[in-house]
Amino acid sequence: MNEAQITHARRALACPKWRWMPGMLAHFEHDGRRVRVGMPDAWASTTALPDLTDPATVGCLLELVRRAHAHPDHLWGGRVEVHQDHRDIFVVVRPDHDPRSGALFHRCIATGTTEVEALVAALEAAP
Repeated sequence: MNEAQITHARRALACPKWRWMPGMLAHFEHDGRRVRVGMPDAWASTTALPDLTDPATVGCLLELVRRAHAHPDHLWGGRVEVHQDHRDIFVVVRPDHDPRSGALFHRCIATGTTEVEALVAALEAAP
């Protein structure tokens, strides 16, 4: 992982909504080892970082963001999505509705220059 990815991994770990999930890839900086997480409840490493270059780990990060921003009482379920806009900025959005008109719109949760950066920012912004 490069320095930006390591910074994003540390930011993610610092979030109150962060959880290790089965299938995530853990990266140990001190020796470069990578270990796939099997049973997160038994995971006790304090030195591992999530490997945010791993597609499965990024998918788990998306799921953590979805759980953190879930609104079960919303008619549309509050499903979080990531979009890349015309300026190559990644935008994390969730459906919301205007209480007066009932119209559906996408509420921006976070943005970033990469998908991972946007997802980490969204996790940081979780209520």
